[in-house]
Amino acid sequence: VVARDVVDSGNTSAASIPLAFSKLVERGEISTGDPVLLFGFGGNLSYAGQVVRCP
Repeated sequence: VVARDVVDSGNTSAASIPLAFSKLVERGEISTGDPVLLFGFGGNLSYAGQVVRCP
């Protein structure tokens, strides 16, 4: 599942990841225990990611 919340919310900068994550949980697209890749990028071509389990 790929979150595409920019269509509904616009660019929310640092809040994009938690907003998209919560929407996926609310819609039932991810469930407790699912592995989730959180990945973001920002200004100056900086980027980071991590894999977590959905609480």
